[in-house]
Amino acid sequence: MPVLVKSCGIVIRMLIDRTFGMRLHALYGNSELIIGLKPLRVIQGEAPGWVRDWAVDWARRHQRELLAEWAIDLNLGVPISRQAAGHLSFA
Repeated sequence: MPVLVKSCGIVIRMLIDRTFGMRLHALYGNSELIIGLKPLRVIQGEAPGWVRDWAVDWARRHQRELLAEWAIDLNLGVPISRQAAGHLSFA
């Protein structure tokens, strides 16, 4: 899973598959949240409240761009990790 951002000790990674769609994994210490983008929601996991708030806010701010990249990935058949490394900027 490519790393999209690292901030405040939180690491956000992305996983895409055709069956379940796009989801983000927000990792903080031993905590992990799985966040769905369409609709935007925490699917699973537990983390301190501020970590959850930060990760969901980050996902909300970048939701359009992430969903657009997912559409490109499925249409071109190019792994999103190459796209993320090449031109996505979420800092």
